Amino acid sequence: MAAKKKPAARRAREAARRAAVAERARPKYLYDLKPPGTYYREWDTPQGTDDEAMNRVKRDFGPDSDVALGMRFILEYRKTYGPRVPVMAARQLDQIVVRTDLATDLAQTMGIPPEEAREHLHTLHARGILLISDDGSLWMTVPPGFGTNDHWTFVDKKADNPLEGATE
Repeated sequence: MAAKKKPAARRAREAARRAAVAERARPKYLYDLKPPGTYYREWDTPQGTDDEAMNRVKRDFGPDSDVALGMRFILEYRKTYGPRVPVMAARQLDQIVVRTDLATDLAQTMGIPPEEAREHLHTLHARGILLISDDGSLWMTVPPGFGTNDHWTFVDKKADNPLEGATE
């Protein structure tokens, strides 16, 4: 007599397989990749929805305060970077976009507006394809788990630190 199949075990194996496939398919947040360097030491995590966070800041500090301006940036970044935002790195990338020709060159190459090029650069940064090194320069990178290494690899410098002598 043939052994009875165990449908519960088969369902559990299939569920585990589907979960593993879904995990591989989902892009990881930059925070989960644990990027190296001083620009990635602090991660801001606004609590609640964008409206709730902004309303708290407006109530406590005023709608035109520097804190409100900072929160607007963080909430904008959260759309790209996920729930944890590397504010120092994202702001440094914005400085590079504003003070170098990187975004303009990218926009011309792709035939898109410069603001869209800025969004593309932040998306690449959020996926770990671009990182800010400790000296404030922008590098193309290979995150751990991609390629043959299990650590970050800095491949090609894309822009120097536009703030002369600054590492923030």
